Amino acid sequence: MTIAVKLNEQHYRQFLIFNILKRLKLYRSPVIFASILTFSAIICFVMYQVEGAVLLGTVLLVVGLGVPVVYFASFFATVKKQVKLQKLNPPRLIYTLQFSEDSDAVAISNEKEQASYRWQDVYHAYFEKECIYLFITRDRAFLIPYEVVENKDAVCNLITSKLGRNRCTQSR
Repeated sequence: MTIAVKLNEQHYRQFLIFNILKRLKLYRSPVIFASILTFSAIICFVMYQVEGAVLLGTVLLVVGLGVPVVYFASFFATVKKQVKLQKLNPPRLIYTLQFSEDSDAVAISNEKEQASYRWQDVYHAYFEKECIYLFITRDRAFLIPYEVVENKDAVCNLITSKLGRNRCTQSR
């Protein structure tokens, strides 16, 4: 099975958001920070009789909600910049994957290099709504949009059979 992967900006944007927010869960720290400061602000507002409590509560609330807003705004601005740097408009051929039932490896090539990875060394596969994210290592992934695959069920079943269910996550 040979899959020529053409990526567009939308695929790459969805991958970056998936990887940072869903897979790595890097949203947790700003949410915890906002929760702690908001809870502290509520305590200050409850103690409104104490001098300066309302002012402190207001400061805590503004900081507690402002920092996550700035974090997520800068995150999405960075995603937009990264997408533009990849020059995926119009969509272009990025790499070609080759694998089969008989093979114990997945071969990946682009115009500059070729690599082969044994299935047993592949880190994880995520089956999302519009794309498969095949992580060769913890930090390196290959995107396989369903629109470039002739038979997505066959590809998903092949990857699942090669990796096993414990290294595959179904989200779609």
